[in-house]
Amino acid sequence: MARAVAELRSWPALAVSDTRRGPVFAVRGTEILRLTGADKVQVRLTVPAIDRLGPYLRDCDQVRTLPDKAWVAVRVDAEPDLELLLALTSVAIKAHVP
Repeated sequence: MARAVAELRSWPALAVSDTRRGPVFAVRGTEILRLTGADKVQVRLTVPAIDRLGPYLRDCDQVRTLPDKAWVAVRVDAEPDLELLLALTSVAIKAHVP
């Protein structure tokens, strides 16, 4: 997870706030990514993005939807999971930038 955080801190579209629970990443004041455990991250994709990606996300064991329909949880256990997290973060940024 440290590698993901280091990578995401370098992305110019993301503002990072260090909280007692860990870093929180935002785009234009909207939180889009939060760490929720040693290997878990929540990503705010938006409902339309989740609907569009739904067939792919449902088939992915590393991703699960959350009660707040705009968010998904991602488990990062290995290198491919990190790539998935970075891709989903990119989608989240696009969804929150007009």
